[in-house]
Amino acid sequence: MRRGCRPRSVSYAALAVERFRNWPLAVRRADCGPGRALTLAGIQIVHLHQDDLAEVLLTERVIGRLSPALTSSGRVDILPDTPWVQVHLDTDGDLFLLQSLVSLAIQTNDPTTPTHRRPNTPCPYLRPTHVPAPPRPFSQSARL
Repeated sequence: MRRGCRPRSVSYAALAVERFRNWPLAVRRADCGPGRALTLAGIQIVHLHQDDLAEVLLTERVIGRLSPALTSSGRVDILPDTPWVQVHLDTDGDLFLLQSLVSLAIQTNDPTTPTHRRPNTPCPYLRPTHVPAPPRPFSQSARL
């Protein structure tokens, strides 16, 4: 077994939900698909669609500032054109990283702050991963 890994009898997503039990978050069904969400004052800031992946809602400014550290960790995927980041959950260290990012998500998405202006931002789970190529026009030479 790798260092820091837990037996697969309990998913890291389940461990994450347990870890945030005493935080100012509520557990709900994710609006965007299967899985659970952690909400702050009704705003979904964490999605757990799979046992080994979490999505955290930050801001583009925070992502830009932390981008070098996040990408060098090898545990976070920064997706283009979205304020959501994906955190791979395979070790206890990943849960600590998720905890840090959720703390930032709470700060940046707190609706009680005067600077909070978050439009409804769809999570990456809804984004297509494969866009089919448009059909090619029919060619007369193809008949022959």
